[in-house]
Formats: sequence, structure tokens, C-alpha cells
Amino acid sequence: MDRLDTLTIGNFLLQIWAFESLTHEQMEVIARLVRVRKLPAGEVLWLQGQDITFFTIVYEGQLRAVRRSASGAEKMMTTLSPGRHFGLAEMITHSQSAVTIIADKPSRIFIIDEKSLRQELLSHAEICYRLMQTMARSIFKLTRELERVSFENVRTRLARLLLQDAQLRTANQAVGRDDLTCFTSHEELAVKIGVSRETVSRVLAEFKKQGLIGTAYRQVVLKNPAGLRSLLFEDEEE
Repeated sequence: MDRLDTLTIGNFLLQIWAFESLTHEQMEVIARLVRVRKLPAGEVLWLQGQDITFFTIVYEGQLRAVRRSASGAEKMMTTLSPGRHFGLAEMITHSQSAVTIIADKPSRIFIIDEKSLRQELLSHAEICYRLMQTMARSIFKLTRELERVSFENVRTRLARLLLQDAQLRTANQAVGRDDLTCFTSHEELAVKIGVSRETVSRVLAEFKKQGLIGTAYRQVVLKNPAGLRSLLFEDEEE
């Protein structure tokens, strides 16, 4: 285990959507529940099918989520960079992990176990209610997102995802850069918008030809964010 002060932990957790409605005083209560754990590269945090018993937030480094099919084929689902989290819904509902979580590089994570969180929530009704509000907003947001995505074409969905991801990283200063850059793979983008990797590669090639983006290994640099934003209205014009 590793140590960080409660203020540092609390300030970091306030960036997480699940805790965004909490006051600083309430966040201090949650921060005291956190254990800090170091993961060497290659260490498995959760196995697919394993019961989830704690909530995980990435503080430093990067984890990846992979899923194995019945035939044994393995597919990378997403990466978890600083600020990303895993297991809250599974922990609360006593569900199993749908993926295997592995440390891509040396990482530090925050852990909140179910028993400790439950005891604090039972003792702090206002915190519990605020968390319920946040989750309710998340459900509404996901519902609207599903309705929107069902009507958008691939170009629009990919442009929106690139803009959102790059702006989030810049806002959180997770990568220490001022430009709008997405650190991701074609496969990860494909999973997020529900299309094939080949389709993502084709659309990215179109964007690059149009001068909207530049690409490097696991990077997409947004050279013309305004041009990408104009694509968000393509479906409305059709």
C-alpha cells in the first residue's frame, strides 16, 4: 500500500462523476475510506467473472480491460487512464466483472471497499442522497445519449467522441499538454461508438485527408477542432 494525504485524495475524487455533487466536507468523509494501491505493469486487478468487492479509481498510470469469449478469443475493450474508474455498479449490485482488468504500466489506484462505503452512507443520509442524484442524472444522460447515437452517422459519432475525449484530458491536465490530443487506439474508438475497427480506420483516414486530425501511435491530434464540430450538425442537415 502507498500513502497520500486526505486533501489530495479528496480533490482528485471531486473530478469523478460519481462524486461531483458532494461538498468538500462530504468528500473528505469519502476520502478517508480510500486505500492507495500500487500495481506493477502486467498485474491483474480483476478477472472476468470474479465478484467485484471494491470500487477502483485510476490515480496514475493506465489499466486495460479485456474480454475473453467462450472460444478463448480475447478482445481489448477499453483503457482506464487517470480519472477513469471501474466497479461501482458491480460492487453495489454484487455483480461479477464482465472483463479482466490488467495494469498496462506501473500504476497507482484508489480503492473503496463496499463495507466501508456502505457504513458511511448509512451514517450520512445527505451524502447518500447526493450520490443518488448524481446516478439519476447519469441514467438520464445515458438515455439521451442512446437516443442521439441511434440517429447519428459514424462520422458524427466519431467526431463527437474525439472532441469529448480530448477536451476532458485537457481540462483534467492528465497529460500535461495544451493541444487537443486523444491517447487511444482505433480498436478502443470502435468499441466506444459500436462499429468495426476497419470503419474507424477508414473515417480517421478521411478526417486526416481533410486536415481535421493528425495521427501517431495511439494518438489522434485534433488539428481543426472547429471543423470536427461542424460535423456534429451533419445529421441535422440531411
